[in-house]
Amino acid sequence: MSTVTLILPFIFLTVFLIVRMPIGFALTISAIIELLATGNVSYFHQIPTILYSAFDNFTLLAIPFFILAGEILSEGGIIDLVFKLVSAFLRRVPGGIGVISVVVSMMLSSMQGSSAATAAALGKVGTEGMKKEGYNEAFAASLIAASGGLAIMIPPSIAMIIYGTLSGTSIGKLFYGGVFPGILIGTTLIGYIMIISKIRGYGTKNPEISKRDRFKLLYKSIPIILFPIIILSGFYTGTFTATEVAAISVVYAFFIGLFIYKTINLSGIYGVLKRSTQVTVSIFIIIAGAILFQHVLVLSGFIDLLTGIMRNSSLTKLEFLIIVSIILYFLGMFMEGVALNVLTTPIVAPIAISMGINPVYYGIILVLNIEIALISPPVGLNLFVLSGVTGIAPERMYKAVWPIILILLLCLIVIMLFPQITLFLPNALMTK
Repeated sequence: MSTVTLILPFIFLTVFLIVRMPIGFALTISAIIELLATGNVSYFHQIPTILYSAFDNFTLLAIPFFILAGEILSEGGIIDLVFKLVSAFLRRVPGGIGVISVVVSMMLSSMQGSSAATAAALGKVGTEGMKKEGYNEAFAASLIAASGGLAIMIPPSIAMIIYGTLSGTSIGKLFYGGVFPGILIGTTLIGYIMIISKIRGYGTKNPEISKRDRFKLLYKSIPIILFPIIILSGFYTGTFTATEVAAISVVYAFFIGLFIYKTINLSGIYGVLKRSTQVTVSIFIIIAGAILFQHVLVLSGFIDLLTGIMRNSSLTKLEFLIIVSIILYFLGMFMEGVALNVLTTPIVAPIAISMGINPVYYGIILVLNIEIALISPPVGLNLFVLSGVTGIAPERMYKAVWPIILILLLCLIVIMLFPQITLFLPNALMTK
């Protein structure tokens, strides 16, 4: 088969993306064009089955449940309570609201796996709070956008579920693998905020809250504190699957919002269901297109050809990961996270595995690259989310976000050089 025929789907995919065609449809149409070009018309009758397989997958059902849980938490004002709780104990920490925002983001990340949802939930209260403490508002918004990215690194993570499903990697091992990298990234961001705050004079020393008021707030927040413990303990002990955990998280979020805090009413549930359905449908259309695209690339021999080239190359594992990260970063500047995940995983993951790279290790590197892409101009999905929430133009955030991108790239290098940061927990706590 000629080289032109092999790269034909990528040519059409690039054209479709340039003209702003939705990525799911672009992947599907490019795959169909490749089938026509290679004369595999008889393969057409399998297309409905392949597309349906994207929806007929028990593990992927975790995605709509986690999205719905995040929407319920936002609708019920529960996230505001988390912010108040963390503020009560960390208000006098250097950096003030900036540090608090990252800590809250890490807590929310352990409850739901959507980066955009976390960034949107923290956007207004975090940015306005930092502005009152002297922060430059573009810097504040950029920081919230970056800390929101922790939601796809700290489990549970929708990005990990998508990667694990497409690559055949254990979701449990991926969740374990994301714990230490997530903590590393979060603490690094906190350290950066403390240093910048001291240099620029950000943050204020707020008066201490009485122990009595702290205790009342802590007592009121017990159901929220128990959220990640109840949800993830069932998964980590092997009692529940990722999908079952996601379903339980919806029930728990709805229960505490409706009956304990009474901040959710039945009329608001319609809006929650509508928003979560829209996000879910868009994600599944992309996944369906990616699965079809993957089948066509295998059928055309592209995957085997690329795998053979990489195997015969003199690249070390580290060199391969660096090259892949550069490509992912470039693609991420123009593509949102889900699209980047489903487009590259079927192609790159098999090559990485064939080179002896642990699939969990590669998956965490991929997720961190997606996290970086979420705040990288000119697309930077989280930047646009923050712009919509705060009214700050994305262009104003472009300059402020670069130091944060460099910090994330530094974390990426550390994780690449020390695989045990990722693999220690999966190897120690999960058997083959």
